[in-house]
Amino acid sequence: MYRLLFLISTVFFASSVAAQNELYDEPVIIYSHQMAGGLQLHSNGLGGFFQWGKYQGAKKIMLLGIDAVNMKHPKEVKSYNPVYEDSRSYVYGKVNHLYILRPSFGYRKIITEKLRRSGVQVGYTLTGGPSLGIIKPVYLEIGYPAIPYQYLATERYDPDRHFFDDIYGRASGLNGLDDLKLHPGGFVKFAFNFEYSNEKDRLKGLEAGVALDAHLREIPIMAEDRVANNQQFFFTFFLNFFVGKKYNVNG
Repeated sequence: MYRLLFLISTVFFASSVAAQNELYDEPVIIYSHQMAGGLQLHSNGLGGFFQWGKYQGAKKIMLLGIDAVNMKHPKEVKSYNPVYEDSRSYVYGKVNHLYILRPSFGYRKIITEKLRRSGVQVGYTLTGGPSLGIIKPVYLEIGYPAIPYQYLATERYDPDRHFFDDIYGRASGLNGLDDLKLHPGGFVKFAFNFEYSNEKDRLKGLEAGVALDAHLREIPIMAEDRVANNQQFFFTFFLNFFVGKKYNVNG
């Protein structure tokens, strides 16, 4: 992941320097606002995001936004039933799924403006805010009485009762929605931003950066006595792929 971020930064910085050789022919348009959203890939999962921005001068944008991501434990490993080939994969020892909502506030500073259609605008973004961790219990399909199973039952995973030979596979993701629990905390993110849309009023590009989520206590993703220690802090690398638009608000 370090090498990937370094490579992306190098390529886009080089592109932005080359872009200064040919200027736009069209009149300069000053926009007041922008909005964008897209896909987020990070070192422990994936998610999506939306961001709204207000220009504070030519090179600074104040940002409001929200991220929604899932967060995996670093020790998660997919497992399969040893006999039934059509069974669904599951993570042995995982007791809860973790999803994080991040309402955010911050700013983007433009370092190098895009001076031609094929150029790249380069900037950096700093945001932070609440990190709302939401856990949902893991449910599995359990075979009874023993292999070969006579029937399957959907049960909440219990590491003291359920083992490799009686777990058929994971159950529907709709199970556990009535037993969600909140783990509050906070987060901060820093990223380099590369915007390369061919249209002045459109946004298209990517961000590469790091994020730190800090919660008030450890979040029980895994059964600690079975697999690994749980975490209170989550440090991740991420890539955001985004599209959006710039616009003006009258008055």
